[in-house]
Amino acid sequence: MALQDGVDGAESRSRRRRRWPWITGGIVVGLIVIGTVTGGGKKDGDAKNPTPSSAAGEPSKSADSSKSVSAAKPKAKPVAETVLSESGSGIKSTAKFKVDGDWDLRYSYDCSAFGMQGNFIVQEGGSPLGALYLNELGKSGADVTHLHDGGTRFLEINSTCSWKISVIDVP
Repeated sequence: MALQDGVDGAESRSRRRRRWPWITGGIVVGLIVIGTVTGGGKKDGDAKNPTPSSAAGEPSKSADSSKSVSAAKPKAKPVAETVLSESGSGIKSTAKFKVDGDWDLRYSYDCSAFGMQGNFIVQEGGSPLGALYLNELGKSGADVTHLHDGGTRFLEINSTCSWKISVIDVP
């Protein structure tokens, strides 16, 4: 029986040796199939639009990458623009200015030369009943008023104080 055990042992070893090439081949084929189905690690854009290799060793650019670079440029934000700056004392009508929509009226006044509190009034020009934008009483002051009615306008200032105003067109 020892001889038969030796033959059986050699036969089982040779069967084992013959199985490994089949198992290894099956694994390799399985990996190839999985790689083909999943795209082999390429992105969707790479599989649809493969880039040809360029001559002279220069990197090639695909049409998609140039689009994404140009699309990534941020749009320039509109900038606030000062459309009127005036200063003076007493009563004055300003030049006409145009604002598109929202605008800021920045102002300051100083009544120290007057010796006491003074009045500072700014209203829309052109009508005795024009919109009253500011009416302040004090020795001095400064602030900004936000307005929301665009168009072509001018202002009438009435004050016993020295003053400065500016109109900023806010985009």
